[in-house]
Amino acid sequence: MHKVKHTIVRNERNDSEAFNERTYDDYEYSPATFCDSTESWRWLDSDQLVAAGASVRVASAMKGSAAGSDVKTTGALRQYAAACSASLMVMTTGAWLGWPSPAIKKLLANQTEMVVNHEQISWVVSLMDAGSAVSPIPAGFLMDVIGRKAILLLTGLLFAVTWVMPLVMQTPLVLYIARFLAGMGKGVAFTVAPMYIGEIASTGIRGALSTMFAGLLWTGTMFEFGFGPFISYNALLILSFVMPVAFLATFIFMPESPYYLVMKRRNEDARKALKWLRNCPSVQPGDDIDANPVEQELKDMKKNVSEEMQNKGSFKDLVTSRSNRRAAVIVLLVSMFQRTCGISPMLAYSSVTLPETGTFIGPNQIIVVFGFILTFSNFLATPLVDRLGRKPLLIFSGAGCGIVTCISAIFYYVHHKTDIDTSSFLWVPYVGICCFGLTHSIGIGGIPHTLLSELFPQNVKCYAASIASITFALSSFAINKVYITVSASVGVWAMFTFFAFNGLMCALFSAFVVFETKGKTFAEIQRILHKP
Repeated sequence: MHKVKHTIVRNERNDSEAFNERTYDDYEYSPATFCDSTESWRWLDSDQLVAAGASVRVASAMKGSAAGSDVKTTGALRQYAAACSASLMVMTTGAWLGWPSPAIKKLLANQTEMVVNHEQISWVVSLMDAGSAVSPIPAGFLMDVIGRKAILLLTGLLFAVTWVMPLVMQTPLVLYIARFLAGMGKGVAFTVAPMYIGEIASTGIRGALSTMFAGLLWTGTMFEFGFGPFISYNALLILSFVMPVAFLATFIFMPESPYYLVMKRRNEDARKALKWLRNCPSVQPGDDIDANPVEQELKDMKKNVSEEMQNKGSFKDLVTSRSNRRAAVIVLLVSMFQRTCGISPMLAYSSVTLPETGTFIGPNQIIVVFGFILTFSNFLATPLVDRLGRKPLLIFSGAGCGIVTCISAIFYYVHHKTDIDTSSFLWVPYVGICCFGLTHSIGIGGIPHTLLSELFPQNVKCYAASIASITFALSSFAINKVYITVSASVGVWAMFTFFAFNGLMCALFSAFVVFETKGKTFAEIQRILHKP
């Protein structure tokens, strides 16, 4: 994986310097926040971003592509087309994330050709997280070997196969394999697609292009939520198969990342890719080459690549530095709490956990509302992080999730374990899941990615992101695996009690261990991390 040099902002001017050649004291005036162009990535849930890896790679890619922020954006439509095409793979991933909600209900109701039990269902749901834990690190290396476009096309083929497998061979084993492979595709997609989008985009539209990623991810998830309950199991698989086919049919015509081509010293190919993406005419005899925006961008890109190759970090740097170790503890534990608060089981199992109300709003309908709340809250939270700060939002979010799931745990215990009539209180878990979606998204859902971008030096940020990705995936795997088994043997209340405990622990950890980074420079953050 390549690293991208840090951008220093002094007196409102951008002076780019290689990060590793300076100490943190040299960064007294550098902002320790995401660049403006990546604001929309901060608030993606890890299921949408395979942890922090995607957001960090986008931030890195922003620096590695078009360098001249003063250059007028040209070729916007072509860049939108390329970004939209690449994001169709993310739509497929979103579909796989949303698929369990309608599919589990059909599987348990014997509406398919296969017969499954609760233990097998837990493997079906959790194996996607297991797959996503093994692929981000290899994907990060492979995208620098065979290219962004090649690995994305291969992953598109993999996704197409994963939708066909359970359609033609309806056995639990085949479904296990399909979900695991889909998880591997998820890890690759969220590692490589953000990098590709960041590297092809002009400075002026990078933020807009990045929103496509989030939008199409949730489009895929909402597709499964919206159509899944009302069509057959096989019909859902067939319709979902259209997504990777659409990706392959369009992305094959898109150019390779010019940044990658420069890395491989394929300068002429890089020039052609940039000309297409910027819709810029070729240099004619007698033209001033230095005045051509594509030539200037290519020149800056070559310089960036040369400097980046000289400033590489390693996984070892995460443990040999005191500040990196402390940053890792904060980011990894907050990342773990994000999953152990219960977001993954609520996405996957709510359709079979929520009680039937006998009204027009049941589990199938509320899960669609839940998805909309998650999406809306993600974008609502974006401006709050810089107004209220990271720490207050984390405390509020953790405490809010803990209180909401505690109330739900009490309801489920009374509903399932006592003879008390709860028919007048069936609305409690419905309101609970909606409140959970709001409180989770407004803080713990996105702040781990923000902290990852702020606490680690640029030369180790990609490695930290990979470890965070694995933490997200393994936490989700464990929670999804035990949820349905514990719910069947002990009761749903037990799992919600566990979620409540973790939410409150997140609030306490945030209050006493996490420190506020709002408005602090990178130097100030590093001084705090270096304190005994």
